[in-house]
Amino acid sequence: MESNEQIRQQFFKMNFFKKIWYSISKFEKYPEMAALGVKKAILYFIEILFIMSIIYTGIYVYYINNVAEFDDNGVSFSEKLAIEVKRKSKIENGETIIENIKNSKNKVLIATVGITFLMALIIETLLNVITLSFFGILTCVFAKIKMNYKALFNMSIYAFTLSIILRTIYFAITTLTSYKIKYFDIMYVSIAYISLAAAIFIIKSNVIKQHLELMRIVEESKEKIEEKIPMRRRTKDDENKDEEKNEEENDDENKNSTEGQGSNA
Repeated sequence: MESNEQIRQQFFKMNFFKKIWYSISKFEKYPEMAALGVKKAILYFIEILFIMSIIYTGIYVYYINNVAEFDDNGVSFSEKLAIEVKRKSKIENGETIIENIKNSKNKVLIATVGITFLMALIIETLLNVITLSFFGILTCVFAKIKMNYKALFNMSIYAFTLSIILRTIYFAITTLTSYKIKYFDIMYVSIAYISLAAAIFIIKSNVIKQHLELMRIVEESKEKIEEKIPMRRRTKDDENKDEEKNEEENDDENKNSTEGQGSNA
């Protein structure tokens, strides 16, 4: 049977894609993954958001080049991006920014779009993770189980994996088509909460099982001790003997009392 340290080392060596799979489908593995520490969880958090930001950037570049409509089809990518930014943004000194975009190289613009997506994803998702971790505290109170906040924070990161992937798919759909899902933002957080809550209740169930197993071991140990040191049970004859003994003691007390009164007289 593997020790806890061996199991922990296996999780330390777990590759990124296996963590994604466990985060989506193996809620019972959350405690072991959380035990790897905050640094490992944050590293995983940055890795998955970095990959998603690349996908976001690819989707957006494809949208600018092939989906977005412009009056002049002969404009360059930088000019298309400048026009798109002008359509959708309300920022000060917009004209200056648009001119800078038009004069920039395509590679620089794509890298800038990628960094923008990455920073936006990190900030938004981190706030969602912190919010989810506080919901996790309330769930622990409801489930009557004590958990360290660091563990809850780590588990919240892993719980957001499926939501992050689904949001990337939703971004592709809404960017490339006109299809929208009402209340998707609520669903996005709800899916993460369900994953976290499932992990918490699995932990509670495991704690109960461990407690029952401990009680069973204690009972078995007690029975073995009783077998080695058998206890003599009281029989009906023993009870009769006790009654006779009590009667004799009462007679002796009465006799002594009578003799004492006679001597006094």
